[in-house]
Amino acid sequence: MNARFGRVIAGSRSNNRRMQALGFNTYFYRLSCYVIAGSLCALAGALLGNFTNFISPDMMSWSRSGELIFMVVLGGAGSLFGPLLGATVFLLLEEILSSFTIYWQLYFGILLIMIVLFARGGIDGMLGPRQS
Repeated sequence: MNARFGRVIAGSRSNNRRMQALGFNTYFYRLSCYVIAGSLCALAGALLGNFTNFISPDMMSWSRSGELIFMVVLGGAGSLFGPLLGATVFLLLEEILSSFTIYWQLYFGILLIMIVLFARGGIDGMLGPRQS
């Protein structure tokens, strides 16, 4: 984030017109971020296919993408390590709650609603103050 690329992206996110007025081609920078994100997703998909030795259409269901969004919301979408923390907590809670009851999604949903209502920034937002 301290490099020129990161600062242009952060500035473009907060005020795109201002960054364009400063002379930056924000379309190019945003397109570059999109390409980088797409490349990382393609790499993750290739690694998943290599790990499981099989990819089926069942892996592309709406519940899979919902789980990924839950992980991001649980950890905190505005930080770098929030989604990683959310994925770890999600998997741990799934294992712990599913050992007690088959209705673990109900308890997880209640917990997720509480975090959305009372913990701004997810778990990462609860752990400490934001530093810019």
